[in-house]
Amino acid sequence: MKLIWLAVAIVFAVGEMLTPSLTLIWFSISALILIVLSSFIDSILIQVILFAVIAIALLIIATKKMVKKDKNYKYNTNLQAILLKKGVVKTVILPNQTGTVVVEGEEWSAVSLDNLEIQEGTDVEIVKIEGVKLIVKCANNK
Repeated sequence: MKLIWLAVAIVFAVGEMLTPSLTLIWFSISALILIVLSSFIDSILIQVILFAVIAIALLIIATKKMVKKDKNYKYNTNLQAILLKKGVVKTVILPNQTGTVVVEGEEWSAVSLDNLEIQEGTDVEIVKIEGVKLIVKCANNK
């Protein structure tokens, strides 16, 4: 029976290598555990049940840990990379109106965070992004 569980472990390991997710590895690990347990348990039905229980438990535990870890990770997309950077006002930003800000050589539409007028040439900090507009504040206002 040990050779059958070894074959199952290899099949799931090969399947895991062919997929981009960490799903089948837990079935492979479960099969490796059953190689040891099959020395003590003669019933094939109990072995199969243990295999399923161990594999599903490992899958659930690992998935929860990965999802929890993933929640805290900040993805650095192009838009998120621009947050907290500095820019220069190219076209005056009037209260409740859009102006233009240059950030790293790119022009962006921008509005003031506090609905204040921000004059041309003023250094600003990008606070957030809403749609295609930057929400900015004067860089010297902390």
